[in-house]
Amino acid sequence: MAAIELFSNSNFSSVSISQITKKADLSAGAFYQYYMNKEELFREIVEEFFQQLEASIVGDTLSKSGVGFLEFCKANTKLVKVVHLNEYFFEWIRNEFEAILRKVSKRFGLTSVGHFYFWSPLRFIAAFSDLVEAEVDSEDFVKFVMIGPVNGSVENVPQKAFNFTPERHVIEIDERREQILANAETLFGMYGYEKTQVYDIVRACGMAVGTFYLYFNNKLEVLHELVRWISKGLRYNVKLAVEKCKDCPRLVQEIAGLYAFVKFFKMHFNMYRIVRESQSIDFKIAKEYYSSIYHPYTVALNKAIEEGKLNLKMFGLDREKLVSYLTLMLMSYGHFIGERFLLSGVIDEQDNVELEKFLEELFVYICTGLEDVHL
Repeated sequence: MAAIELFSNSNFSSVSISQITKKADLSAGAFYQYYMNKEELFREIVEEFFQQLEASIVGDTLSKSGVGFLEFCKANTKLVKVVHLNEYFFEWIRNEFEAILRKVSKRFGLTSVGHFYFWSPLRFIAAFSDLVEAEVDSEDFVKFVMIGPVNGSVENVPQKAFNFTPERHVIEIDERREQILANAETLFGMYGYEKTQVYDIVRACGMAVGTFYLYFNNKLEVLHELVRWISKGLRYNVKLAVEKCKDCPRLVQEIAGLYAFVKFFKMHFNMYRIVRESQSIDFKIAKEYYSSIYHPYTVALNKAIEEGKLNLKMFGLDREKLVSYLTLMLMSYGHFIGERFLLSGVIDEQDNVELEKFLEELFVYICTGLEDVHL
């Protein structure tokens, strides 16, 4: 279907009715015989995806439901992309997706955090594994999540994992370049990339349009540079948080890193909006962002194994595959914890206790898996 092809490569606002009719070799009049506008067509596509998805995850065990989810997504990659590229912009998509998965979780008695633990990695695999070029076997990965990735007993998360305040990161040494990026960050965060023009940026900077083009060729280049800088700032702060717990097991360090992730984007909420929107604007930007996290992550986890701070269950898989699976799992928690604590409303100081409690419970699931759930 022409519309699915277009919506799977560009977000909703970037696709026009004329593009759809041209791709489908139809007249505009023929389009309006069936649909009042592109919103109606788009909603029909997404609703049909959700109906098919719900029918594919009715297994009699949670494992079978999870495998069904991944296999359905593999067989419908374009529809998955349609949903993924637009869920940031449409709250109803996020809500309906979540409601479908919660029905399954309720059948198997998962807690709220148990639901998050199980479904976040699977959703992340469906949407992002191609960006980091990671190969995933559906049954192996679901088993990995169900049983839990590590050997060893559960210990309490020390309070120092939550004693972290992010440091502000300098954007650029060049004052003019920094001025452009700083104002673009504010405008992209407040109004969105699509609604912000180069003229808006230079007006906020108090400079001539010509000066802008001495530093950047276009608006997309500014976005790319901002996402690159955000990634550096995030990784720098997560590294600081992890170093505070350097004498702790690696999974405790991961909880410290997740806490730092939320605190960093709480301080720089416009940056969070920019990163999320960029994923639906330019594939190269999204690929670079996630690759810049994935590859150093695998190196760090391998180092933790060699230092005896991480003991993975083998599952009959080689270490490289296990490290890849654990990296994707942990990245998924960063991605979806942002939706839970930031996209739905920036957390205030009084909500830190809730965040800490959530991470402590998530830590237990990462250590033990879903051992009390019928596999």
